[in-house]
Amino acid sequence: MKTWTIVAGLAACLCLAQEKPKDLAGWVPLFDGKSIRGWHPEGQASWAVNNGVVLGGGGDGWLRSEKTYGDFTLRLDFRNSAKGNSGVFLRASKESKAGEPQNPASGYELQIYNEDPTWATGSIEDVIQRLVTVSPAPGAWHTYEVEVRGDRLTASLDGVKVLDGRDGQLKSGYIGLQHHKDSKIEFRNIVIKP
Repeated sequence: MKTWTIVAGLAACLCLAQEKPKDLAGWVPLFDGKSIRGWHPEGQASWAVNNGVVLGGGGDGWLRSEKTYGDFTLRLDFRNSAKGNSGVFLRASKESKAGEPQNPASGYELQIYNEDPTWATGSIEDVIQRLVTVSPAPGAWHTYEVEVRGDRLTASLDGVKVLDGRDGQLKSGYIGLQHHKDSKIEFRNIVIKP
């Protein structure tokens, strides 16, 4: 009887190991976990990949996707340092802002910065205020899921809805990952559903 239980258990494990996670159906990876292929560094930041994680370091800059996107859902994990300042750019321009190499010339910035007194984590900086106060713990992994459709932008952080607003200024653009000098930021599991 024990032998059959072990065999049945192993067979179940093999079936599960071969099955792709259902929650990834329709999602397209933007990060392969091995390199920054498909991304372009902007500014003075340095970007490295280690154990499936893209790490931002060095000076101010951002990492820009190779392709542009209009309407989409984006999901990614991030881990910020204490008092770290970062963000995720949506519908961003190709060029960086003059004098601010960590920002595109235009685009929506979904904040990752607990200490900002006006546009803190969960807000679209200078455009849409967050719905609830969140303060994701530094040094821990957190998940953003962002939907951009037409003029509506919504986001959840670790399953909590933090953003729901409208702005019709930008129709399409690049996805970007921001790095500020002297801040440590890490990203992983970056996927998009066009």
